[in-house]
Amino acid sequence: MKIKIVEANRTKIDALLQEINGKSVSHTASAQNIINLAEFMEMRLEKFGIAKKDRSGAIAWGMSGGSVPTAYKYSRIINTYTIERGSSSWFLIDARRDEIYGSASKDHLNLTAAQRDIAVSKFTAQFSVQAVAPR
Repeated sequence: MKIKIVEANRTKIDALLQEINGKSVSHTASAQNIINLAEFMEMRLEKFGIAKKDRSGAIAWGMSGGSVPTAYKYSRIINTYTIERGSSSWFLIDARRDEIYGSASKDHLNLTAAQRDIAVSKFTAQFSVQAVAPR
């Protein structure tokens, strides 16, 4: 599966999720959740100082369901989904139905080694390290 995450594919993504989820709807994902994840991860890449030409290959994943009180003792049907940054857009590459107890995990971004190096160099360019003064 590889679906470009754009407004024109919203119904295609929703249909895929509906097929995966069956009758479950309360804690499951919608196309809007996936679009929001792609937009959020694009902003994070921007914040890291990674140029658009270098963003290809980044992978992110998210989980629907949000937080529930710690006293919530029942399992819930949720979705986990993985997106990958192509040369100009994000693509949905995996979506699954899952069952969890408790709160959903936070969204996560994986960078390539080259992207990590860019982000680290941009970050360390913001400061210098003091020399250790003899005592």
